Amino acid sequence: MYVDADPRTETTSLGVLVLVDQTTIDGVEVINAAIPLAGRAVPVAWIDFEYPWKTLTPPSQNTIERYLLTWLAEAAPPGTRLLLVFDRGYARVALIKDLNRGQQAFLIRAPHKVIVQASIQGRRRRLSLGRLPHCTNWPTRYRHVLYHSQKAEPVDVIVYREKGFQQPWFLVVPPDSESWLPTVEVVRLYRQRMRIEHCFRDWKSHLGLRGLRLQVQKPERILRLLMGFTLAYLILLLLGQDPLAEKLRPYFEQPRRRDRHGTPKILGVLSMALYLLAEPRWERRARERWMQILSRLVAGRGIATLSSFSP
Repeated sequence: MYVDADPRTETTSLGVLVLVDQTTIDGVEVINAAIPLAGRAVPVAWIDFEYPWKTLTPPSQNTIERYLLTWLAEAAPPGTRLLLVFDRGYARVALIKDLNRGQQAFLIRAPHKVIVQASIQGRRRRLSLGRLPHCTNWPTRYRHVLYHSQKAEPVDVIVYREKGFQQPWFLVVPPDSESWLPTVEVVRLYRQRMRIEHCFRDWKSHLGLRGLRLQVQKPERILRLLMGFTLAYLILLLLGQDPLAEKLRPYFEQPRRRDRHGTPKILGVLSMALYLLAEPRWERRARERWMQILSRLVAGRGIATLSSFSP
């Protein structure tokens, strides 16, 4: 699935930001790749597996992740570049080596215990990421660090600790990448990672996946269910950020007296869409708008050319 470029999706000078993370649905592990949209993240690719393995020669989780990333790169429209963002569970040197070899742009948060070799005040030192000197509220970049105590894969490392953080962020990016992936931009982009957590929460709390119970062929059936859930989720997000929803927002919420995270709004785009569809006064107009959005998606024309979605 591919969503046409839109002013509310997250793009960089590289291209499209893709968040990768893992969740559990009815005992099945699901690895999800999603594009940020309207404060959430719309899944574009996913793969699942179940423990214990039920094959004579079970694949490793590393192999399954490679399948997903390979498919994602091949499925991207021609000329589209991806920047993959991962959390600490993916900070493995084998994955970083694969990404470097394939010249795939990435941003991975690493654990503080990883041993690296880095230049500090002109001297090459071997130490853990947690011991790298840094400042509060300003990112520090270490160039051409050798990641891992033995395998020594070259990367750049950005250390960032904001006031109130329990631990700094140790953000790993391709080596010598500052010219096209500036330090401050790395921190800004990593902040978007929480959007995929919002996606998982929406799936489970609002769309009903938390109570899902399957008896047989769980991985196969969950893959099919996720296709339907993803389509419904995308349309709801588009409806919830439509000018109609913004116009009617005062009917559904009292704005905060003080901004939180830079906005006085309380209701997210998913809540706005659900309120619109449930409110008898606006249900007809909401469904008409929903059908317009759906018609464009079915016709393969995307959403960017709808007048209501112009910048």
